[in-house]
Amino acid sequence: MNVRQILAEKPSAAIETVIEGQLVSDAAAVLADKRIGALIVRPKSGRDGEFSGILSERDIVRALARLGPSCLARPVSDFMT
Repeated sequence: MNVRQILAEKPSAAIETVIEGQLVSDAAAVLADKRIGALIVRPKSGRDGEFSGILSERDIVRALARLGPSCLARPVSDFMT
């Protein structure tokens, strides 16, 4: 199974996204608000359906452990997988 198949099976309203340049703190707020564990990362100037990665709670925790709270002011593209 690949990402395309997984996303095709989910209702589109259930897929939350963030743009590469958005701050990690903004992404963390969305994760907390929506009570989800990951966000699809879209390119700044991408077409519909394009994505450049995923940002998970685990990615944020690792960044916090490595860099401390300063990571929250950096773009999600620095930590996405």
